Amino acid sequence: MHRLPSILVFNNQNRIITLIFHIYEFLFHFIAILLIHAMLHIMNENTYSIIGDFHTHTLVSQHAYSTIGELVEASIKRGFQAIAITDHGPEMLDGAISHHFLCMDALPRTVGGIRLYRGAEVNIKTFSGRIDLPDSILRNLDFTIASFHIEAIIPGSEDDHTAAWLAVVRNPYVDCMGHAGNPLYPFDHEQVIKEVKKQGKTMEINANSFLVRKGSEENCAHLIRLCKAYEVPVMVSSDAHNAWTIGEVTPALKLLEQEDFPPELILNHTFEGICSFIQRRKGEKQQAL
Repeated sequence: MHRLPSILVFNNQNRIITLIFHIYEFLFHFIAILLIHAMLHIMNENTYSIIGDFHTHTLVSQHAYSTIGELVEASIKRGFQAIAITDHGPEMLDGAISHHFLCMDALPRTVGGIRLYRGAEVNIKTFSGRIDLPDSILRNLDFTIASFHIEAIIPGSEDDHTAAWLAVVRNPYVDCMGHAGNPLYPFDHEQVIKEVKKQGKTMEINANSFLVRKGSEENCAHLIRLCKAYEVPVMVSSDAHNAWTIGEVTPALKLLEQEDFPPELILNHTFEGICSFIQRRKGEKQQAL
């Protein structure tokens, strides 16, 4: 039998080993690139996201259609860590009675692994800043939103709305400006946002407003730019009136991303962020007694 010279065998083996090495090297770099792209995609998705919905309504507000249990179940399916129940105040046409908010203390703090915050969406009733729940109830709630509603107050002038917002933001028991982009209630954005900063409060970016309050998106974009400039934190919410819309905040998150708003200034971007805010505000409410 004819045999190849040993030097040729050695060279062929070297070539095969070298080829295998280059194949493995190529596969390693290819897989590494795929993993990096996947990680960047995940990071990009998670940069503008929320861990819970903090403006929600139950069927206690009669134009809403779900129970607390159904909202919690929807939050679990979303992978959320927290939710705030914020039914309308008593001077809304079909809002909850005052006693409803007084008795919220009976609710469990955690349901199905979801942190349950007791809250309210109070109505601004006068341009001097009167709202429709007393301090004695508000001081015991975790999170209170104040909002203008056409069912609760007829729009006035820009000066009227500015004065109302300034008074509301200075109220020690109000935590958040609700759907402030509503075009029916124009106000001096910069003056009010500077006061929000001074008082350590927050402003809501209400995703539902983009659908039901036409013109809100442009106003919200301007408010977001001011919040960014003055480092005012925002709360991104769905204003859900049923379990199927819990966490539906994509339009609001997209707008924040377009405006390059810092994710660390989105209060409900992290559980620690919202917990810290609510804990600080709780202490301030107690000091206001």
